[in-house]
Amino acid sequence: MLKLTSKEIRQMWIDFFKEKNHYYLPSASLVPINDPSLLWINSGVATLKDYFSGIKIPPSLRLVNSQKSIRTNDIENVGVTARHHTFFEMLGNFSIGDYFKKEAQKWALEFLLDTLKIDLDKLYFTVFEEDEDAYQIWLDLGIEKDRIIKGSRKTNFWDVGLGPCGPNSEIFYDRGEKYDPEKVGIKLLKEDLENDRYIEIWNLVFSTFNNDGKNNYTPLKSKNIDTGAGFERLVSISQDAPTNYDTDLFLPIIAKIEELSNKNYVIENYFDNEPIQKEINTAFRVIADHMRSSVNAIADGVEPSNVGRGYIIRRLIRRSYRMGIRLGIKSQTFLHKLVQAIHDALIFDYDIDKVSKIIEEEEILFSKTIDSGLKILEKELERTNNQINFAFAWKLFETYGYPIELTQEILREKNIHLDISEFEKYREMHVERSRSKKGLAMKNVVNSLADIKSKIGEFIGYENLNSTSKILFLANQENEIDEVNGEAFLVLDKTPFYATSGGQKHDQGYLQQGDGKIKVYEVFKDKFGNHVHHVNGKINKAKSIDAFVDPNNRVNLERNHSSTHLLFKALREVFGSEIKQLGSNNNENRLTFDMPANKKPSAEKIAEVERLVRHYIDLDVTRTYSNTDVENARKMGVIITIEETEYMDPSNVRVVSFKNITSDLCGGTHISNTARIENFKITSVENKGTGIFRVTAVTTHKLVDKFNKSRLEKIKEEIARLKKNILEYESHFKFKKIEEDDLELLIDCLIKYSEELKESLKTVIKNNSKKVDDKINVKNYIKNDQLFIMNLDVDDSIITNQAAALRKQNKTAVVLLSSNKNANSNKFVITSEEKDVKQIWNELAKNLKIRGGGNERMMQGVILEKPNYEKIEELL
Repeated sequence: MLKLTSKEIRQMWIDFFKEKNHYYLPSASLVPINDPSLLWINSGVATLKDYFSGIKIPPSLRLVNSQKSIRTNDIENVGVTARHHTFFEMLGNFSIGDYFKKEAQKWALEFLLDTLKIDLDKLYFTVFEEDEDAYQIWLDLGIEKDRIIKGSRKTNFWDVGLGPCGPNSEIFYDRGEKYDPEKVGIKLLKEDLENDRYIEIWNLVFSTFNNDGKNNYTPLKSKNIDTGAGFERLVSISQDAPTNYDTDLFLPIIAKIEELSNKNYVIENYFDNEPIQKEINTAFRVIADHMRSSVNAIADGVEPSNVGRGYIIRRLIRRSYRMGIRLGIKSQTFLHKLVQAIHDALIFDYDIDKVSKIIEEEEILFSKTIDSGLKILEKELERTNNQINFAFAWKLFETYGYPIELTQEILREKNIHLDISEFEKYREMHVERSRSKKGLAMKNVVNSLADIKSKIGEFIGYENLNSTSKILFLANQENEIDEVNGEAFLVLDKTPFYATSGGQKHDQGYLQQGDGKIKVYEVFKDKFGNHVHHVNGKINKAKSIDAFVDPNNRVNLERNHSSTHLLFKALREVFGSEIKQLGSNNNENRLTFDMPANKKPSAEKIAEVERLVRHYIDLDVTRTYSNTDVENARKMGVIITIEETEYMDPSNVRVVSFKNITSDLCGGTHISNTARIENFKITSVENKGTGIFRVTAVTTHKLVDKFNKSRLEKIKEEIARLKKNILEYESHFKFKKIEEDDLELLIDCLIKYSEELKESLKTVIKNNSKKVDDKINVKNYIKNDQLFIMNLDVDDSIITNQAAALRKQNKTAVVLLSSNKNANSNKFVITSEEKDVKQIWNELAKNLKIRGGGNERMMQGVILEKPNYEKIEELL
């Protein structure tokens, strides 16, 4: 595949479809016009709905765009995963009753193979299992059968519940085995498993039917094409970057954050996963992503506020500000200094000074919020004689926007302990609810509109995994109802489904009424402790309903929850009884445990903890339950890790015991005996900041073996990499010795090509007002057509484009450009069409104060000193 800049890829997309007679629509505002159903423009087609519906006449039946978009439903994943963003661009080509599948599929393949020069062997295709037309078209275009995967309605049918819908075909790019550490292979794609190897780069939706909202489908009079390609993903693949953040869309922003924070962003952390650097990288990514959203939204007229879109932007800016604090940035304002870099990395024009001013004002306001929050906290400490509970910490966070990390740091300085397990419980509930605006609205119905005045339902799931129950409450998004065919919330008189609470995830399973199975999406507790089931199906409140919990999922939840208790016991044995549980989370795949520590626990200590937990498992101890009151539980030595009066009735609390190991106050479900846990392995110990470390672990022989095999493969890869580096360094030093004899040839080449170089520079910086002779301040070195070194008296914003242009004109050369606009910090770029500049950058970094990142084609960042070109020449 061609190594391209983001600007080149975007323009290639637009030019390609313009040649196919598509009308180019510049990106619309992020703020929807006359569309109350959307908070933000969140896709390429979102601005075109009136054309597809016939309300407006389109400028052409064929359209192409690159639409800026915002989505904030997965904000907690941003910065953590390789591809989640709040701000992104969607490349789209559309047909409104004009061409259909044959042309759409043909042009998609043509663009990828002929324009971007992607190898066909890197591509896989999915089609809806009933769409024989799309399947045959791919075959006719030369795609082999084993590269076409037939998907189900769940994976390959585009339907939002109302309006145009139809089958879709996706194109995936295979990034290779280095992004598949467990060597799972094509199973990842065939079974739709989350992975970083097979990346969806194009989705072709064939709008064929109309859904009336009740799942009645009728054929559309004119069939449409709605396709979308992920811009950031195409850029990432072209630049061979581990994540979307390691491209020229983000690295200039990250370089500026490095300058402000004096911390380094390390691209290789994707592969080595070192925990401390992982936390640093995450902070960099969150800031870069959130500020891209904030800058572009403000440019489109949205200002930070406490309502609607303004509240979203305020939240993004403040989350970025907190990440800046985490990176050690001390300045009261710093985010506004990123606006220029964000502007230069994209194509959207706006008043940079105006946007910067709005962001700086918001930073000042938030810094005052932090100051006022401190005063509120100190006042509460005085009022309660230094007794702060989770409820106040949550109020300080949720109501005043005061970061919990700062609350913990202040309390720690005063030697006050805050048990934040309940705080984390509230945060978890908040995250779950915010993932779906619709779901949040329905939960509010349960809490505010329902005629429920007390606890009316009973949980019977300790002893039973199924039941026949009565429906006591049934609601849709608007009010309480008697029957429904769709999404709803219900409360049963008795249920075997455990509701998310106490760090344990809800059960999975289904309900059944008559012949119809009803999917249970989640189960949570309302304010009275009733287990509320979020479901989708046909339900009649007057009829009884059967409930079935998935037994395999339940036993995995129980294994991990019981292992959390055993882990807590082992931690107290190894580190001392002062160890506290600051939070835990158990699902069917893994468990986490948050603990306080001044420094990361040693590998030897962690190994001892593991050994103890395995020992407890091997003892084959039976689990027992008992009930008592809180005071008696304390006298019995029961471990109480939560605000018991909030969690349970203090006069009747539940104690879970594994005899001679541990007894804990707990309302969760647990394994019948420790032997059924099988095995235990700590997979990571991460620094969560402010003296908190998170222990993550897996259980069962299967998952432990899977983790061990993955670790072994990583070790093998690291050994191979080190061997390769040794050979490369040996070769490098031999080559360097030979080059020292080429000084006369260097001088001859310098004279010969000097004038040609000046002429090429005039083209590269044609947008500058000064002549190129004024721009070149220092030297132009040409060595066997292999090396260009230039220092330019130009703005940082054009250095990258100049380097890319020179690289194209001199494909065999290494191009090194820097600016001299600032005294202590200047843009620094190394690029080459054929040579690995990443290795060159790493060598220079040993002797120069350079910060940044990139890939083997282009590295860019800043040099934190006045460049010494004689020294650079010597190093190269």
